[in-house]
Amino acid sequence: MVKIEPFASVYYNNEIIDDVSKVIAPPYDVIDPRSQEDLYQRHPYNIIRLILSKEMAGDTPQENKYTRAGAYFQEWIRRNILIQDPEPAIYFYEQDFKAEAMEKRRLGFIALMRLQEDTEAKSIHPHEHTHKAPKEDRLQLIKEVEANLSPIFTIFSDPESVIKKFFEENIKPTPVFFEANDGAGVANRLWRVTDSASIDKVKTFLAQKDVFIADGHHRYEVARMFRDYKKADTSANFKDPYNYIMTYFTPLEDDGLCILPTHRLIKNANFSPDSCSPCFVVKECSCKELLLSELKKKESEVGAFGLYKDSKFYLLKSSDKRECNRIIQDGPKEYKNLDVVILHRVLFDNILKIALNQISYEVELDKAIALVDEKAFDALFILNPTKVEQIRSIALGGEVMPQKSTYFYPKLSTGFLIHKF
Repeated sequence: MVKIEPFASVYYNNEIIDDVSKVIAPPYDVIDPRSQEDLYQRHPYNIIRLILSKEMAGDTPQENKYTRAGAYFQEWIRRNILIQDPEPAIYFYEQDFKAEAMEKRRLGFIALMRLQEDTEAKSIHPHEHTHKAPKEDRLQLIKEVEANLSPIFTIFSDPESVIKKFFEENIKPTPVFFEANDGAGVANRLWRVTDSASIDKVKTFLAQKDVFIADGHHRYEVARMFRDYKKADTSANFKDPYNYIMTYFTPLEDDGLCILPTHRLIKNANFSPDSCSPCFVVKECSCKELLLSELKKKESEVGAFGLYKDSKFYLLKSSDKRECNRIIQDGPKEYKNLDVVILHRVLFDNILKIALNQISYEVELDKAIALVDEKAFDALFILNPTKVEQIRSIALGGEVMPQKSTYFYPKLSTGFLIHKF
């Protein structure tokens, strides 16, 4: 059973911040150093100072990027730059964007989701592996700010569009609470819902659902770690809000639910395309467009990838599924049929012997190709996107995918809402 609750969000005071687009930011884990600096320069109260504060020369355990984030947060609240909603609410969130040359719209809502206990029947399902370093980073931050600074992203099944119909009939006609363009072509709109009857309808509907974590696996695990840390601290009063995490929910059937592939860049790629031939048919393509066309045709098939190496494009297609299954061994059929699993387990681990420290990840294909042309990397593996149905079946089966198996687009802007414990 998934339990959600409204919350009294902390948000920017529009009497001081007249243009919220200047203070929002992408999620911390997609911000590179150049973007970090741009966000710092955009506005002195940009949320970047909380979610990804700069490291400084002379930082110490007592004074560092985490303690500075905590200090900024408290100062902004004290000065009413950030204010708290006077009553609990859930917040419907609509995004307009362009993907695959089409105009799209995605609808969801933000509420608190109760963290699951290990002893409970599982209704919150992750689908990707997490790593120690990002969790340690976020744990240090949450200890200083005592808040969820950005929502995690989850999906649930709503084949009859119950949530969308409810929104269209009851919420959309009401005034917009926040509206801002993120600077990357995504228009964001939020509505504030405080009516208890409306909130109860959404709570009751979600209580019957399984929820799948799309983005925010590290933050979800950190929230559980922080809750347990607070429970173990007998010197402090444990607050019920520690049991919850700020969460965005969107239906997996939503027309605007868009998943992009994350391509793999390889350093020290000491292999030729023919090296892939033990389990794959290798076909040279004359250009990028032809390769993408061939990959598109094979979206419903298993084990199809592109390769860009030495200024040439190649299509790789699995030729021996039985051998692939023998190499992968563990996991159900749905797991063994994932392109990203076949790529990592069969091609990288078994045939080409590519180690994890040789791999980097890039969503923008043209940028990835340019990095190979510039000799920053030696090869690029190009993937089709993972399908929503695959994520659902893998998560329900208790399996997890390799890192960076999915990239949900667009990302949720950080800075509209904050859950302060």
